[in-house]
Amino acid sequence: MHINRAILEKYFQGDCSEQERLLVEAYLEQTATPELDALLTDTWHVANKPEKKVHRLWWTAAAAAVVAGLIVLAGQNVQHKSAIAATLDTIYNNTNRMQVYNLSDGSQVWLNAHSRLGYSSDYNIHGRDLWLEGEALFKVVSNAKQPFNVHTRFLTTRVLGTTFHISTVSRADSSIQISLLEGKIAVSGTNGYTKVLMPGEMLTSKGEQDPPTTGFDAKEILDWKENRIVFNRTTLADVLIRLQQREGCKITLTDNKLAAKRISGDFSANTPIGEILATLAYVHELKCIRAKDGTYLISSKK
Repeated sequence: MHINRAILEKYFQGDCSEQERLLVEAYLEQTATPELDALLTDTWHVANKPEKKVHRLWWTAAAAAVVAGLIVLAGQNVQHKSAIAATLDTIYNNTNRMQVYNLSDGSQVWLNAHSRLGYSSDYNIHGRDLWLEGEALFKVVSNAKQPFNVHTRFLTTRVLGTTFHISTVSRADSSIQISLLEGKIAVSGTNGYTKVLMPGEMLTSKGEQDPPTTGFDAKEILDWKENRIVFNRTTLADVLIRLQQREGCKITLTDNKLAAKRISGDFSANTPIGEILATLAYVHELKCIRAKDGTYLISSKK
């Protein structure tokens, strides 16, 4: 089934008839929706013409632990700190728990612990652009006249109306994860590529030209929204960086040979970090020591 692009645009603007609405919704249930893919890609390119002025984030390397925390693997710094440009207003979640924010256009953002979201003062007037550092789930109200963009270090995610998750702090290799739960999104890299994601697909990028897409475990990536901490055969390196990000503490893995060890577990988010680490250490034959400066040191028990 194909559809006229003009009807798609009317649908996202809220101007279509009841018959057109039913037609579009039947079309969106298909696996292949080339007209929607083209619309997403085209709106990305139009909104990012050189003459369009947009606020940007400036990213700088961090030399020490910051609010979001760092993880050191075998002495290597794998996290970066970003500073939001002074021209942006910023929402800070400096707590250890998820916070929900309602944006002026009716969209909702679930912002995870120690994360921040920048936006311009003309949000929803001249575009809907956000800059994320950390982790968030977005539920976006449709408005084709005001496309919704989330900017991270080297990726921009563009949507019309959908539900998706982004994390810049969940992987020890500093890659960015973008997971689509509903609708469609177009993810564009600073080096020129654009990929369209379908529901159930996750893009993981370290800035390369053609990043891979895979499936994902929604229970794991959205555990923080449900006040849980869930690991499903997650590498120990990623487990520690996620715990560090959420708890605002510092964790050091002293033996890089353990970084790829697979970990599974399910905890209440209210469980103290020391108890979680002690449980993981007992189950997986690790040693956990808390240094005088508060840093947790993880090594092999053998």
